[in-house]
Amino acid sequence: MLLLDELGQEHRLVDEVAGSLVRFSQKAAAGDIEPSDVADFVRFFRVFVAGFHHQREEETLFPALVDRAEVPKDRGPLPAIAADHREAVRFVDALEAASGDPRRAAEVARRFAQHLWEHVDKEESVLLPEARERLRRNGLTRLEGREPTAEEQAAREVGEQLTERFPPLDDPDHVRGDGCVVCSAFGETCAGIETEWWNTWEHEYHRTLDEG
Repeated sequence: MLLLDELGQEHRLVDEVAGSLVRFSQKAAAGDIEPSDVADFVRFFRVFVAGFHHQREEETLFPALVDRAEVPKDRGPLPAIAADHREAVRFVDALEAASGDPRRAAEVARRFAQHLWEHVDKEESVLLPEARERLRRNGLTRLEGREPTAEEQAAREVGEQLTERFPPLDDPDHVRGDGCVVCSAFGETCAGIETEWWNTWEHEYHRTLDEG
């Protein structure tokens, strides 16, 4: 499914640039950064991630799930993921505001990286696999999104350059994982995919699989 494949590819780049934020954080803490470094991260996340990637999720994928697969719009994973998108924009704003304060920029960058990793993990392990199967079952086997503008494509290339300038690092203090239980929204604003999305048939099907 074209859009879902594209989103998955973009997630891999976002994952790498999150690692670049960790490298940037180390350098910023040592005062070894330039103002243009912050500006490039801001450009990638504001123009490509928020302006292109997240927009296509919210304006193309989410409506398809609601209209074709009867996924709830106002509760469960979709509003939780949209809240993540808004939080990412706040991180971008905070990073931009800290451009003249390397220590503050270092702190924001590291927390932003952790947020991005959690977000990518929940979309890759829950949203995209569930979306692909649900849309297919409801007769939608090809979902297309728009092409990037020249500005958005240029911002993507900036992100790729950032992974070369700041080779990605893992954060030993951040634990990654799959599924709803590692999501910060689980039990707070979302009861998880089984409760929010699964119907009676799905519960019975998965129970049968578990029983072997």
